[in-house]
Amino acid sequence: DNYFEEALKMRNLLEEFSQNHGKFRPSILGVREHVFTGSVSSLASFMSNQETSFVTLGQRVLSNPLKVRMHYGHPDVFDRIFHITRGGISKASRIINISEDIFAGFNSTLRQGNITHHEYIQVGKGRDVGLNQIALFEGKVAGGNGEQVLSRDIYRLGQLFDFFRMLSFYVTTVGFYFCTMV
Repeated sequence: DNYFEEALKMRNLLEEFSQNHGKFRPSILGVREHVFTGSVSSLASFMSNQETSFVTLGQRVLSNPLKVRMHYGHPDVFDRIFHITRGGISKASRIINISEDIFAGFNSTLRQGNITHHEYIQVGKGRDVGLNQIALFEGKVAGGNGEQVLSRDIYRLGQLFDFFRMLSFYVTTVGFYFCTMV
């Protein structure tokens, strides 16, 4: 798959940093992704459809109206000046945080950043779609959620959000795994 025409849209995407999307200007611009390895097998097709539903429908709702979209390792574009002047991008440490991507979103939101999602541009992405790799990926995401429970960032975000935004944030992070377990 060729994405040259998507590269031509990059200038329009970067202009979104100068627009107001709510109270604050965006600090992370989220874009859709297309998993092009979905045609390898039926299992790969299932995983590709799962990713598509999360990256298009889920991200769209998390961004607007819920305003609880974080950075999930998708091909997002960061405002470098915003993040460097406010303590850096993420807490990337293999021992402390398994899932460092979402902590970048936490830091951006805690520092009054706005995280948006844009549908008019997409980026191609290939995944290793063997059954073992899919299970390892799901385990990594679940382990990262366990690390989120232990972090101070969740407490700080709970202090920052209003009641309804806090409930939306809970259901989209730790609450998903808690409800699944129950």
